[in-house]
Amino acid sequence: MSQVFLNGHWLRPEEAAVSVFDRGFLFADGMYEVMPFYRGHVLLFAKHYARLERSLKALEIPNPYSEDEWLSICQTLAEQVPDANAIIYIQITRGAEYPRQHLPSPDLEPTVMATATHWTPPATTALPVRTELLEDIRWLRCDIKSISLLGNIMLKREASRLGGFEPVLHRAGRVTEGASCNYFIVKDEVVYTPPADELILGGVTRDWVIQVAKEAGLEVREEAFSVAELMSADECFLTSSTREVQPVGQIGDNQIGNGQIGPVTERIATAFRASRPYSLSEE
Repeated sequence: MSQVFLNGHWLRPEEAAVSVFDRGFLFADGMYEVMPFYRGHVLLFAKHYARLERSLKALEIPNPYSEDEWLSICQTLAEQVPDANAIIYIQITRGAEYPRQHLPSPDLEPTVMATATHWTPPATTALPVRTELLEDIRWLRCDIKSISLLGNIMLKREASRLGGFEPVLHRAGRVTEGASCNYFIVKDEVVYTPPADELILGGVTRDWVIQVAKEAGLEVREEAFSVAELMSADECFLTSSTREVQPVGQIGDNQIGNGQIGPVTERIATAFRASRPYSLSEE
């Protein structure tokens, strides 16, 4: 059974507990990070660590460990699951204090937790899914990987109720992202994705897909596109740490292209799998 890393201690899951006065519990005052391990090898750890640091800095929460210490913690967690194929979840909150108050006391000691969950990295490109177009109701600092995910959860539930795998969000007609993913479209063999500004969480997988696509000889443009441009795209796909490259065949009642895996999407997905730190195709 995988252990939980909590405030410098290794505990069984049933032993791990935090104070009811933890500000993460009371106010969602904290951040998180998610990273995939392939046979004990993490994809782009430095980029995940840099995003962790950016979120902590934005929240003015001190980072309790160095980059090397975090890598050691994550590797130890990954080694506890089958084949060391793991999704590592890190959560850091501002800490706990009593009595409850909105303005935190200075110099609180952060609460630090990390866990590992076994996963099976995709061996082939997944079949296209249906998504649902929804208005982006979240706050305006989506670039911070905040544990305050109520808006994301509400949108994900609504998309599921409508029969969608994931929502595709927009603000006043400008496409932003999903509840837990980034979106790409393809038009005339050019790949487009929304810019990494405050309206989206710039995914590490998103960044890697951009690089992989460019190395495959594709033109990639990081620029805003409209709902109308989304609906008329030749291809669409979403990306995340756990899904890698996931084709989208339908948005609501609107079919994208022929509804199948597009050739550019397949090209990128194949190149992504080849770029992973451990190739499952070798088995």
